Amino acid sequence: MGYFIQFLLDNWFIVLPLLGSIFIFFKLENIRNSFLLEPQQMTFFLNRKNALLIDIRNEKDFLNGHISQAVCVGPDIELCKKEIKKNPERPVIIVCQNGNYSSRMANDLKKEGQEIFTLKGGINSWTNEKLPLIS
Repeated sequence: MGYFIQFLLDNWFIVLPLLGSIFIFFKLENIRNSFLLEPQQMTFFLNRKNALLIDIRNEKDFLNGHISQAVCVGPDIELCKKEIKKNPERPVIIVCQNGNYSSRMANDLKKEGQEIFTLKGGINSWTNEKLPLIS
């Protein structure tokens, strides 16, 4: 044990940045995950918090099946911003097919100061949980 402590003291210039990097990584990962909603959490947001659900898939995919309260704006961030401005007091949830594109759009919208949530796994996770879609 004494050798380990001596090693840490002798190599403080390596140990401190390593510990700082680990701390920052976990902090950023925690922040990123705090905006991801599981399907059941999203149901709570829709029913109890009157969340605004924005579907950013193309219109064809939207018409093939979507969550009942979803508003289709397509992959256009400007249309998404307009829809959010119509309802500024409501929490916003963005949905795409698998969660990747909605996460990128959410990050762009967060830069503008808006708190945005995304459905983890997108519509795919919604259907995997056997939750309903309407056509």
